[in-house]
Amino acid sequence: MKLKITTGLIILTPFLTMAGENDSLAMKILPKDKTLILSDVDSAQSAVDSTDARVAAIDTTNRLEEVTLENPTYIEPVVYLNDEIISFELNQIPVDEGLFNHHCSLMDFKVPMEYNDLVKSQIDFFGVRWQAKLKTMVTKSQHFFPLYESILSEYDMPLEIKYLSIIESGLNPHARSRCGAVGPWQFMPATARIFNLKMDYNVDERKSLDKSTRAACTYLKQMYNQYGDWLVALAAYNCGPGNVRKAMRLSGSTDFWGIYKYLPRETQNYVPKFIAITYMMNFYDEYCIVPAPINDSLYMSDQVFCKEGYDFEVIAEKLGISNEQLLQFNPELKRANIPYKGEGYTLSVPQSVTQLYYENEKDIEAKSIVRAEEKRIAEANRPKVTYHYVQRGESLIVIARKRGITVSQLRQWNGIKGSTIYPKQKLKIYR
Repeated sequence: MKLKITTGLIILTPFLTMAGENDSLAMKILPKDKTLILSDVDSAQSAVDSTDARVAAIDTTNRLEEVTLENPTYIEPVVYLNDEIISFELNQIPVDEGLFNHHCSLMDFKVPMEYNDLVKSQIDFFGVRWQAKLKTMVTKSQHFFPLYESILSEYDMPLEIKYLSIIESGLNPHARSRCGAVGPWQFMPATARIFNLKMDYNVDERKSLDKSTRAACTYLKQMYNQYGDWLVALAAYNCGPGNVRKAMRLSGSTDFWGIYKYLPRETQNYVPKFIAITYMMNFYDEYCIVPAPINDSLYMSDQVFCKEGYDFEVIAEKLGISNEQLLQFNPELKRANIPYKGEGYTLSVPQSVTQLYYENEKDIEAKSIVRAEEKRIAEANRPKVTYHYVQRGESLIVIARKRGITVSQLRQWNGIKGSTIYPKQKLKIYR
């Protein structure tokens, strides 16, 4: 087998090591005028074992002049992760308009990817100051983006919209802004209700990856249908259609860059940030940035169907995990309780215990019935609270006699230290 590579490439290959040692990765940068030929890769004397060889190429001259493989076979890609931060001269990513446009032309972007000083400034931010988080986002996205892409395709929307969730929340379902926006797509309560996201004592569907993504798609699709421009739709998602209409009226323009000066400052940065993060998430490797390792177990889950009545705490107990751990995989749940609506419920569980769920499902069902009866009996025996509104002339003694209780109980239930009460005062009484 012969591999011939020319013109300024970076080659990553694992070296052979002594028995018992871990494979390491080496990086070789070839001058533009040099050609590297690795021959007889499958021979015993070769520096690289053909069964372990991994080759990744980056064209630093913006073009790949010649790559020749004789008898090519499928080679699985290397997954190489580290926490190392790459430094750049003048703290700037070495990209100009020509290179940016060339890279974007390689992708099937539906949202206009326009380059200007505002976008370049955000590219430098994400690639330099935000690089550690960018590295984490690249790795973390492998667990979020398959669901996003499936839903975006279902709504016939550009797949690159998925990167908006990084701008909004850093792919964090529990993210909460200072103004009260919540979830991976940062919905405010009023907007969430418009798009049928439920928020109550048991659930906050703004944190649901599936439901909040569908709500975001519906909102963005409405904005796009209204304005016919994805950049303007993104601006409207951030600041609301009212501010966009005002900017259009003041500017006399209908495109994003035409109304830019009349938008709120946050929205002025919002769209350039989206363009920049979309670029860096797709071309980080062109600048030798390597994804960072993360705790994958926090994101590796399966969905299981729970029949009506299955108890959350019983499920956690049978799976050998705590209520808090199971809640981590179901961010929309606010407490250890499954909000059934007569149709069962789809619960996310760690992949490592999925099989255990099905093996114990009969026990879960039986014990849930027992637990439900225990809760019913406890609820029936729980003291019921009623209220007494103090009338003029009443005292604690008079009220206690009327209600068949003691004065000390009245004091204890209502935090009263002395004997003074006032007309129209609301007193708790337990039965």
